[in-house]
Amino acid sequence: MDNVNKELIQKIQTSQEVFTILSRATRQPFVICDPESFNDQVWIFENKEDLEEAAKPLAENKNPIAAIKVENKSFLSFYTALYTLGVNSIVYHEKEKKTELDLEDIVKKPDFSALPEEKRPLLNPQLQLSGIYFMQEFRRGGDVKEKANLPELEEEVAANLAKSKYLVAVEKQGEEEADKKVQVPYVKNQNGDIFQPVFTDAEEFRKFNKEKKFQALLVTFENLEKVLIPVAKGAVVNPQGFNLIVPKEKIGAIRQRFGL
Repeated sequence: MDNVNKELIQKIQTSQEVFTILSRATRQPFVICDPESFNDQVWIFENKEDLEEAAKPLAENKNPIAAIKVENKSFLSFYTALYTLGVNSIVYHEKEKKTELDLEDIVKKPDFSALPEEKRPLLNPQLQLSGIYFMQEFRRGGDVKEKANLPELEEEVAANLAKSKYLVAVEKQGEEEADKKVQVPYVKNQNGDIFQPVFTDAEEFRKFNKEKKFQALLVTFENLEKVLIPVAKGAVVNPQGFNLIVPKEKIGAIRQRFGL
């Protein structure tokens, strides 16, 4: 690493604040796949004015986006969370200058290899990433017919759904409640249809479980249908994130397609 990049990294790490683009479609930082390197990038800006200028083409392409500020005290959690989304690089914008840096240059990637497998936190970065790309495009404005890459993105999501494990929320029970029926949360869509929330990782579960009423159980996609409550029309993956609805019939079709 050259001295220029070292100075820039130090500047990024010690800034009082930075700005990034939020996707309203996923409630996550807007992720961009570089057409040349194929790196999965998040753009970072030293001021909001630069962000607004750089974001104009995205807005003109009918992407629902917003600017968010990240303060220095939140840097560690913000940059570390990008690993859970499958992001591997950031592009730092200083006026007209853009510098791409590996995410590992900014914050070290968490290493859980020393932990026994059963104690490692659940992470599904490939599912998160494919879900983000799919939802960014699916919820982008414009006619669906103009979104030629949607089927390919949906196929990638389906493949990652099939090979992932999930956290399912159930209500916490004390010893005196052990014989009671377990309560499971659900969410309703605008039509009143009920879906059961499932989560790709502990952070997505935490967003949903702010009042700490629930505990998480691990389930494979193969067994997902078995844990759905009878009134649920399917599952909703990361309801506080990209909010991907997977109807029961879709779950069955994916299981059959991938031999689960």
